[in-house]
Amino acid sequence: MNNPSDRPLAIALSVTPGFDAGVHEIVRLFFPRCRIIGDLPGDLKLEVKVEKTAHDLKVSIELGGLLQAVTRERISSDHDQIDIKRQIIRLVYSLLRETTAENPSPYGILTGVRPVKLVHRYLDRGWTVSGIRRELEDKFLVSPEKSLLLTEVASRNRPYLLSPGEARKRIGVYIGIPYCPSRCHYCSFPGYPLDHRPGLPEFFNGLLYELTRLGEAMAGLGRMVDMIYIGGGTPTVLSREQWDKLLDALHHLFLKSDDVEFTVEAGRPDTLVPEILQRLAAAGVNRICVNPQTMNQATLDRIGRNHTVGMIADAMELVRKIGFAHVNMDLIIGLPGEGPSDVSRSLDEVLRLRPEGITLHHLAHKRGSIWQMQGDAPDWSQVRLSGNWWELLAASGYLPYYLYRQKMAGNQENIGFALPGTFSRYNIRVIEERETIIGFGGGAASKFVNPDDWTLTTLHHPKDPATYLSSLERLVKARVDKLQALS
Repeated sequence: MNNPSDRPLAIALSVTPGFDAGVHEIVRLFFPRCRIIGDLPGDLKLEVKVEKTAHDLKVSIELGGLLQAVTRERISSDHDQIDIKRQIIRLVYSLLRETTAENPSPYGILTGVRPVKLVHRYLDRGWTVSGIRRELEDKFLVSPEKSLLLTEVASRNRPYLLSPGEARKRIGVYIGIPYCPSRCHYCSFPGYPLDHRPGLPEFFNGLLYELTRLGEAMAGLGRMVDMIYIGGGTPTVLSREQWDKLLDALHHLFLKSDDVEFTVEAGRPDTLVPEILQRLAAAGVNRICVNPQTMNQATLDRIGRNHTVGMIADAMELVRKIGFAHVNMDLIIGLPGEGPSDVSRSLDEVLRLRPEGITLHHLAHKRGSIWQMQGDAPDWSQVRLSGNWWELLAASGYLPYYLYRQKMAGNQENIGFALPGTFSRYNIRVIEERETIIGFGGGAASKFVNPDDWTLTTLHHPKDPATYLSSLERLVKARVDKLQALS
């Protein structure tokens, strides 16, 4: 069959009921621009039939009216429904890989956001790293390169994970400030313009109320806050007066230990003011993010960033002068108009600034972005960038220590690199979901972790400031109830 993955298709997909979980995701890996329309006439028909008896499992796949693959095996006593579904997904992937002559994802049938969590589950059960790599490559069709990456990242971040006993005592705090000076065209995070109504002053008053109500309720639960992360949006749009009130509230409610990792995502260089940075440092903020995304001015203009390359270097000089010892910088791979040489140039310039952490993001396909809402998103589904970025980072002393995935260019990943001894425990624990995180503010999420089995319950805040403000009482009560149940 000629490879049709470079054009839009309507795919009629039929799967035996009860076994369809995950098959749609696999089909979209091979045909990223397709429309799955169900059991109707389409450009391509894919039918997956599952026949299960008391002792046997038979799976057959038809593609384009032709029988393409059949597998039959005995069902053992430990052959559960999850194993059967995984086998079906693996078979669909293998068939489409053979038929299209494409291998779209180095992660094989792993389509989730947090693939390193799978490695930690095996490590929890006493598996060796070599055994985990074989499992990833054989059962999940992960490439050898990515199986090595996943196990290396897990080995590096595992010492930062909490034991079940520690996880019952500790808690993290995330605060979302959903306002920005301008909207980046690729972004879908909460980030309303400063003239949005209700505006920042009304939102900020609601945030202080929420912090006070929930902080007082948490005081008697015996939990120690050991991480605070203020993100957004762009938190540094807050005024000096607002920062004074917010930092005073945090000190009163949560900052009870000298061992709190306290991060502020300054992000936009055009929002950094010496007076506010000095206030943050004096209040105990020990990590800060200055995120250029690219060091190419034409790209900055194209994506809606209101700052220059020169302002990025000036911001780094400023935060160093004030005394921040841990700085992270983000770069995005796959921005429209950029190729490997542009990314290499950006990375070279960031390395000269010598931040403690550098996060490489692959551009993600986000429905809430300006590009998507206006219908003029660049087609990054076919981007296959390559470069020597890992070698450059490794030669400069940086190690990959946390990783997560989204629907992104080249089916790749976002990787956080850092110098040894400077890893962010917040980044590790929020990605691996091994510590309860209480979210405050617009678009925040609270993640309640049960250390008995590391299962998770998530409560999301509304992104829209008006909806958030009208929901405060409900949001406070729901999180207090969950915390009391876990305690």
